[in-house]
Amino acid sequence: MSVTEDRLPIISRRSKRTKISPNGVEENSFQIPIDLVFEILLRLPAKSVAACRCVSKLWGSLISRQDFTELFFTKSVHRPKLLFTCRKDGKLFFFSSPPDENSSADSLVSFSSSCRVSRPINGLVCLERDVKKTNETVRVICNPSTGQCLNLPKPTTTWSGLRIHNFFVYEPIEKQFKLLLSCGIHEHLVLTLGTGELSWRVIEPSKPHCIHRLSNICINGVLYYPATDMSSTDDIIVCFDVSSEKFRFITAIQGFIQAGHDGVLINYNGKLASLVSKRSRIVDRRSKSIELWVLQDVENQECIKHTYVLPTWWQDIVGTGCYTFVGVTRSKEFMFSPWYQTVPFYVFYFNIEKQTIRRAAIRGMEALQGHTVLTFLDHVENVKPLSLCFS
Repeated sequence: MSVTEDRLPIISRRSKRTKISPNGVEENSFQIPIDLVFEILLRLPAKSVAACRCVSKLWGSLISRQDFTELFFTKSVHRPKLLFTCRKDGKLFFFSSPPDENSSADSLVSFSSSCRVSRPINGLVCLERDVKKTNETVRVICNPSTGQCLNLPKPTTTWSGLRIHNFFVYEPIEKQFKLLLSCGIHEHLVLTLGTGELSWRVIEPSKPHCIHRLSNICINGVLYYPATDMSSTDDIIVCFDVSSEKFRFITAIQGFIQAGHDGVLINYNGKLASLVSKRSRIVDRRSKSIELWVLQDVENQECIKHTYVLPTWWQDIVGTGCYTFVGVTRSKEFMFSPWYQTVPFYVFYFNIEKQTIRRAAIRGMEALQGHTVLTFLDHVENVKPLSLCFS
């Protein structure tokens, strides 16, 4: 990579500097070339890059430059990681790990109060934290890799006593992050980040619906989640267009809808899909097969069902563990992860084309043994200041 002088006008390109010591003797000091600084920083994990901001004002300025943060983000997209969250003693811990066999998880950040966490988007997550002193719920956008946080304004609602569902979403064309709140009855609230003064807007879906649980996925600017139609009590899949902020509903294909309610919604090659086993999102030694339901056409509500039989030795490799679906990797492997931190901690990959299963041991989280773990695929490290993420 070559960094031209006009791209970094604040940094000298000289590699050698001469100064006069107090006794009148010339001394030479060498600066690291900017090209080399860039290459060094691009090879570091995001947590280390964030620490490098404190090296000097020069380094802090360099790391905050938009051209550097964009380049780092682009490289991170091609080397995604696993992200783990785990709760213990009222704290929420974040870890990341490369998706390779027998890797070690890096501890990222932790929060001192119990939180609910969203699926990560472009390296960011939304935390919902209950503040006991004020009996309020605070929502925070957090970058687990750098520890940066942004407190969001409190919504003014009359939803007292109702369970509010949070959906952190992203619109890729306009590059906008939004937060959708729903109490599962009538009105919803939307907050667009990066619009100056943050304010909530009220939107009303054409079909009032009740949300049972937060199995959701955002694909190409559309949020999908399972719900029940309040007027007919039928199960449906809700489609929320992040750009237009309009709702649509999948109602006609009951097999796909049922799989979406019982299993886990995933992104399968850019299409909405669901993984389910025995009408459940759990797999264990008793599981015989896995169903993959893929929505082929949203407008015409057409889907395809694939059934994959697990090998006979599946029960021997998983033992007595209980695993949940995480998603499908870029190499078309189904990934399963334990509900709880175990020692050793294994994640499993089922290759649907080769009909093979491999497991990977993740070290570094042993202190959280016995506590609930959430696992996410394709986590991207992001060193952008939050102000640039939402600009």
